[in-house]
Amino acid sequence: MVDGKATIEVTASHMAGSAGQDLVHPIIEVDGEPRECNWGVNTIVVSPGQHTLKAYHRWLVFRHAYASGTTVDVGEGETVRLKWHTGAAAFRPGVWSVLSE
Repeated sequence: MVDGKATIEVTASHMAGSAGQDLVHPIIEVDGEPRECNWGVNTIVVSPGQHTLKAYHRWLVFRHAYASGTTVDVGEGETVRLKWHTGAAAFRPGVWSVLSE
């Protein structure tokens, strides 16, 4: 990827056996701009630089279940690969991790 663009790839996943979460879509905010995404790999084209991500989804009475955030630096033409994983309790934050190349 060139011409002043960069990519953030977020793999959204949930706890095994939580089939109910398959019925909702994760929301990934990039610099405060929400995007409805899917479980699995989501590719987001951004400008190079520092970006703040927040992920969550609606679940029962929670509007921002598993909400958590992270900040990444992405260079021009670079792809940063992250994973956001939810756990057992909707009021606890999801866990972000960096995936290796």
